[in-house]
Amino acid sequence: MLVKGGHASGPRSTDILLRSDHETIHFDTPRLAISMRGTGCMLSSAITASLALGISLEKSVRGAKQFVFDALVRSTRSERRRHGTTAAD
Repeated sequence: MLVKGGHASGPRSTDILLRSDHETIHFDTPRLAISMRGTGCMLSSAITASLALGISLEKSVRGAKQFVFDALVRSTRSERRRHGTTAAD
């Protein structure tokens, strides 16, 4: 079971992978000041695609978490460009 931490509070977004007979694994990224719908679906789709390619569950979750984080970063940059602001503003 993967417990998502995206809607929790704090400076980090931590997802937790729980499996019987395995050590708990934490997947951690900085929390971004952005709200986006569909990230859970994006995450699960990315995990499923990796698993279909024969990638291990841990690596699939790690890669999917990074994929979603990168998409959020790109979205933030795109939004700033649309509104004429930059990271320095």
